[in-house]
Amino acid sequence: MKSKIINMVDRLKDSEELRLEAMFKSDPLPDLGFSKKVMTRVRRQMWIRRLTMPVALVIGGSIAIKPASDLVITVTKVFNALPSNLTSLAVDLPSLSVDSLPQMTTFLVSGAIALIALGFVRALED
Repeated sequence: MKSKIINMVDRLKDSEELRLEAMFKSDPLPDLGFSKKVMTRVRRQMWIRRLTMPVALVIGGSIAIKPASDLVITVTKVFNALPSNLTSLAVDLPSLSVDSLPQMTTFLVSGAIALIALGFVRALED
């Protein structure tokens, strides 16, 4: 049983709508493997995107391992050079001399490392 609304719509079709219906009722065009080619390209690009970041991470990590190890060695040397009373809870500030503190470049390098680490964490979130 058809409703009256559908019957009214069928009756109100003009010549343009009838031509459109005739166009869409025609046989579909042959595919000839086009959709398979498109899907293989899409899959290939998807795999390239998936593998690009890990490969770049491995390459960058292999390049950065020597400077990172040098940095760790330098940081341990800085902590070993600090006086023992500076790291304890009872710090005697008047007995500290300027020579016993790390140089300004050490502070700049550690600040730069902190900024890079913050940027790296933000990049991981995205």
